Amino acid sequence: MTSGRAIDEATWFRYQDLRDGGMSMYGAAKKIGVSYRAASDFEKGIGSAVGRAAKKAFDQARTPAVIPYDDLCPEAKEAYDDIEVFARRYFGLILMPWQVEATSRIMELQASPQEEYVVINAPPGSGKSTFFTRILPAWATVRDRTIRGMIGSHTNRLAEWYTRRLKGEFERSIPVMAEAKDLKLGLALDAEVTLLGDYGRFKPDVKEVWRGDQFTVAQEGDIPVSEKEPTWTCFGVDSGFLGGRFDLIIWDDLYDPRKMRTAEAREDLKRWWDEVAETRLEPGGLLVLQGQRMAGDDIYRYALDKHVTVDEDEDWEADVPEELKLDGRRYHHLAYKAHYEDRCEKKHRLDGDPWPVGCLLYPRRLNWKQLSHVKSQTPDRYAVLYQQDDADPASVLVDPVWISGGTGVDGVEHQGCWDADRDLWELPKNLPGDVIIVATADPSPSKFWALQVWAYVPESGFRYLLESYRQKMDAPAFLDWNQEEGVFTGIAEEWWQLSADMGRPIQYWIVEANAAQKFILQYDHFRRWSAKRAVNLIPHYTHSRNKGDPDYGVQMLAPLYRHGRVRLPGKQRTDARPHALLLVNEVTKWSPDGHGSATDDCVMAQWFLEHNLPNIGLPRGNVTSLWRPSWIKEANKVEVA
Repeated sequence: MTSGRAIDEATWFRYQDLRDGGMSMYGAAKKIGVSYRAASDFEKGIGSAVGRAAKKAFDQARTPAVIPYDDLCPEAKEAYDDIEVFARRYFGLILMPWQVEATSRIMELQASPQEEYVVINAPPGSGKSTFFTRILPAWATVRDRTIRGMIGSHTNRLAEWYTRRLKGEFERSIPVMAEAKDLKLGLALDAEVTLLGDYGRFKPDVKEVWRGDQFTVAQEGDIPVSEKEPTWTCFGVDSGFLGGRFDLIIWDDLYDPRKMRTAEAREDLKRWWDEVAETRLEPGGLLVLQGQRMAGDDIYRYALDKHVTVDEDEDWEADVPEELKLDGRRYHHLAYKAHYEDRCEKKHRLDGDPWPVGCLLYPRRLNWKQLSHVKSQTPDRYAVLYQQDDADPASVLVDPVWISGGTGVDGVEHQGCWDADRDLWELPKNLPGDVIIVATADPSPSKFWALQVWAYVPESGFRYLLESYRQKMDAPAFLDWNQEEGVFTGIAEEWWQLSADMGRPIQYWIVEANAAQKFILQYDHFRRWSAKRAVNLIPHYTHSRNKGDPDYGVQMLAPLYRHGRVRLPGKQRTDARPHALLLVNEVTKWSPDGHGSATDDCVMAQWFLEHNLPNIGLPRGNVTSLWRPSWIKEANKVEVA
């Protein structure tokens, strides 16, 4: 009853139309002027006789839960098979070629029998969030209602907004209307029909979860699926416990630069990614990490640098397309630039063809007038945010092509710096002349230490990286004395033993001066260890004048990489390349103005070597190695010319 009068059938028809259009029970009741209790009784089928009759008629006339593929209309079948048609028909959106290509690659990865991981980078304004949190999940659900998916972001609030919006698309009974501005610019159209109209009901009749933060779509025959995870669930980095396992996981814009201003915050995110986010994938599932690049050491770069051991004789690899096979990398990478220089003909029309025909990824939304302004004002931001590079190649210390090898922008052919067959703690045979083994350390007040071991060959001028390390540690972890067992412990002792086993013990440790005084020289056991192992400590003094000196500052590293005199261990399916990448990822992002890499510990550790190298010489006499048993000599034999 409302104001003492009976509620007629027409009123309940209007109420049901509002509910089918996605309005809440409270909102629909208020709209038609009935009480919330009356609306609740109507939906339960326990209201007035008129209401019960109307509810029964609605239930009998409701769309079936699932319309089989064979019974779909031709247009619905086409949309089911083609995501371009799907986006235009139900969302009024015109997809760009990069979105269609990304979908094709995702489908190939989903068909893999193994768990697959992919990083997708695209510039801001290219429509990636709408596509990956709305269009793609809806299409995946229409094609497979049993899917278990998760949408995640840097906050649970944003992730829930995405999930709530997706849920609304499955409830929508009126086709979406495009905004007048988008219609005028040709960016969108009015949708033709709704998902509900073409594919049947998605909201289940049986008792299933149907909330903004998670929901389960109706299955064929309204079979309950309460024993498994909902169809779609949302999570944020701040959600706390991340439960459940999923077939398709989509993380959108996970990296929030406002919260990633310290090294510890970035390390915490990486640890959370390893221990929580990646572990939620079901066998045979797909994890998508997408967003624009934000910094040289953001979560996307961290994921892309991950390596795994891949057995060459695994049967499943035969079923994977050649372009999707990994070479020791954990993540596939799809990167889309705002502007492609190699395709540019200096014709940047707003109505021009988008990439891959034209040079602009999305001419209407990311036009050249806008991009050229960003490029001229903030080239670093343009390179990272819009071009998906680690940094602006023109402003960094080391051009990545100097390390990988190949032809640079100047037309010069670079040999590269990787030794493809060399592992950690290995040197090539037939080295000319004597070899100096030097270890360097750059401790940090935040307890992140960067440590390296180098083999320098004066005759050839080559520097061979033997080990690279960057982790949290303190002075005892670097070197300590175990009184009970009467032995030295810590990285310094472990590395000395490893270098001695290869016949070339570490001769020098170069350590930041303040750190050396604070962490090392105050300990008596370090002086005893230094004397026993014949290791000399060289304190390095860093100040703004020598660090920025064009001849003796950090810039002195650049020509060493350009001419291939820095040799990096790069043996596949070992720890060599991941360890070396700790240094590579910094030198290819470091710039004198402080932009680029958020950390420079590894760069500083290598600079300590180069800055002090003129003061280092081989010990006088014939001492070149320690005595070792013959079996060790044979196993680690290194011929010296």
